[in-house]
Amino acid sequence: NCGSLMQTPTGISKRNPAAMKNRIPANRLGAGVSGTTWSALPLVLLALALGAWLASPASAADNKSTLRRGTANELRSLDPQAVIGNSGGALMYELFEGLVTEDRDGKLVPGASESWSRSDDGLTYTFKLRQGLRWSDGVPITAEDFVYSWRRVVDPKNALRGAGTLFPVRNAVAITRGKKAPESLGVKARDALTLEVSLEDPAPYFTDILAGFPTAPVPRHVVEKYGSSWTKPGNIVGNGAYILDKWVPNTYYKLAKNPNFRDARQVSIDEVFYYPIPDRNTGEKRFRAGELDVVLNIPPNRLAWLRKNMPDELHSTSALGIRYLIINTKRAPFTDIRVRKALSIAIDREIIAARILKDGSEAAYNLVPPAMPRYGRNPAPFSSQPYPQRLDEAKKLLAAAGFSSSKPLRFTLDYQNLEDGRRVAVALQSMWRSMGADVQLTTTGFENKDTSMRNGDFDVSWFTFYAPYSDATAFLYLLEANNARNYSKYSNPEFDEMLRAANRMHDPVERAAFLKKAEQLALSAYPVIPLFVPSRTYLVSKRVQGWDDRMDTHMARYLSIKD
Repeated sequence: NCGSLMQTPTGISKRNPAAMKNRIPANRLGAGVSGTTWSALPLVLLALALGAWLASPASAADNKSTLRRGTANELRSLDPQAVIGNSGGALMYELFEGLVTEDRDGKLVPGASESWSRSDDGLTYTFKLRQGLRWSDGVPITAEDFVYSWRRVVDPKNALRGAGTLFPVRNAVAITRGKKAPESLGVKARDALTLEVSLEDPAPYFTDILAGFPTAPVPRHVVEKYGSSWTKPGNIVGNGAYILDKWVPNTYYKLAKNPNFRDARQVSIDEVFYYPIPDRNTGEKRFRAGELDVVLNIPPNRLAWLRKNMPDELHSTSALGIRYLIINTKRAPFTDIRVRKALSIAIDREIIAARILKDGSEAAYNLVPPAMPRYGRNPAPFSSQPYPQRLDEAKKLLAAAGFSSSKPLRFTLDYQNLEDGRRVAVALQSMWRSMGADVQLTTTGFENKDTSMRNGDFDVSWFTFYAPYSDATAFLYLLEANNARNYSKYSNPEFDEMLRAANRMHDPVERAAFLKKAEQLALSAYPVIPLFVPSRTYLVSKRVQGWDDRMDTHMARYLSIKD
């Protein structure tokens, strides 16, 4: 069965920069300007203003269409197979393109491939690459580039975060465990434009995975030349609609249109600037000052004002993501399931969503968000119990585990250093105090969080995860024994086998019901505590055309600027 669809985006005309004007009323000109005549002064000021405009990194005075976006954090890497943090996804989709991509309506369509087919048993995919594909430096792209890239991502010596996305591919899991060589991965180039992929099981979501950036190709000739420095400006080479032109640390990333992109003629915006802005209040202020065209995540205490005063610029959607707590199941006293259960049932999630966040976020009792297609809700059994009853049970569980007023449960909660993170952490501290726990709050910098969690150097930690593809397994794999993001170290062979069995199911209704059972099995051990499904809020300038709230990636290649 052929799984390909073809689409050519419609053309978008480039904007014309507005002419600059500088009029200074004579009655506002003061004396004392040395060496300048009154008639020449406006020209001097105009020249100074023009010079300042040209010095601005986001200048459009060179007749280029420019989009200015705020992003949450500075990235530790621009390697699509190693990038950390959900905010990195936006840049990755600009710089790299996999075999599959999304069109402007969010539908899966061919990307670097022009078509694909699947064998009757669902175990073999054959991809035909587009002719004439080139890296941004002009070097041709071939099927061997995908073979190299996929072997690289699963090679355990590289310890790349994207490895888990390729687990459906034959031998991928064994390779990441060091039991087989990377060359045994089920991917091969039959010729320069034909890629054959063999799967362990007929994972029905496989093409969804290929639309994510971890499976995009990386340029072997550049990676091997520059090593870990291959993603620096001047070195980095990609195959996306844009290429990194400049990177000023902690200030901005400047992306320039890639003339070698396969569909460059349909890309309207010439330059995209990403400004790392960890503080949400700063992002909102810069947007209102006209410095930014798009800002992700709005301060909750500003939402009511923005809804009233800037309704056309405020966009809010329910994300395929989850904010949850990870419990270190290998560290006492969290090795005791009674302690883990007490922590979970003592949380009033409705209070957190409705009274603390107040931004459209939804209380969550399961790991998979209800917006996941073909899945729906799967709440924990205790979710229907009245909160006072749950709190009473939590106290009894702690007592049975050996804790009391003279020997309280003491631990540290590491939370996200954002406004809503702080307020939620304080609420959790209060709720746990009500059951007899003494909780210390701390926050780890973004750069160090991944390392500390990988090393098991935490008690309970706040975490956010957004699905890289539209299937429940994207979330359930967070609890698979060998997944790099299974920071709780939960391990259950029965659960792992259920995930594999689900990959062999073809009926979507039967498969969803089976995955719900797998989720309940894992959550009954309380290795993680789902808190809420976050609402994703944006401020989008009216000058940005083509923004669609149904989309998740909002790639600049599908947008245009109108002044």
